[in-house]
Amino acid sequence: MDKIDDDDLVEKLKEAFSSLIPSEDFPEYPKEALQMGTLVRSIIHNRLGVVGDAFYGDVDKDGKKIIIYTLLLLPERKLIGNVSFEKDKYYLTNEYEYDVIGYLMMNPIDMTKLKSLLGGLPL
Repeated sequence: MDKIDDDDLVEKLKEAFSSLIPSEDFPEYPKEALQMGTLVRSIIHNRLGVVGDAFYGDVDKDGKKIIIYTLLLLPERKLIGNVSFEKDKYYLTNEYEYDVIGYLMMNPIDMTKLKSLLGGLPL
């Protein structure tokens, strides 16, 4: 297995995250989906995250299209005393709309700013 240096890894993460940020015309985004940048909780992974994309997937029993979200899950932090430890790293996943809880009482995150912040975070 090839060893990847830190700069290469950061660049690959930036490229992957850039693909989540849409161009100006993005007609395939479902109109009833959560906005990009909405804070969510993944029920499957039990972690907080951010909606990066949404698209139609399968069709349910009633013939309604099911929305699939692309989520960037954030690292879980554990506090012991005054010290914070990261348990996990960032995680990119696709999940059905039924497996996502959206926090609609908070404004969506600016995805462009989040993208620029990711370049400076340790992986």
